[in-house]
Amino acid sequence: MSTIKNINPSEARELIQSYEIIILDVRAPWEFAEGHIKNAKNLDFTDPEFSDNLKKLDKNKKYLVYCKTGRRGAMALKTMKNIGFNNLYNLIGGYNAWNGD
Repeated sequence: MSTIKNINPSEARELIQSYEIIILDVRAPWEFAEGHIKNAKNLDFTDPEFSDNLKKLDKNKKYLVYCKTGRRGAMALKTMKNIGFNNLYNLIGGYNAWNGD
């Protein structure tokens, strides 16, 4: 059963340091270029091939997903859960919260 855990920026930092986790930035490439969490991979939620690109990823790995404020991230996580991803983490407040922490 897949679950989505909502975590704040300090919990996310701890998770990144403690576990092997893939960080997915689901913002547009231009937003990603302006700044992102270190080692994040950009997978644009608005790209028509977003779901197809997700299917290329290992569903059993842990993923931390974020966008700018949390809206696109939540939708991306719902999509990931629906196609069978097991270990999902949502960064509450997105990149804005990460930068402000």
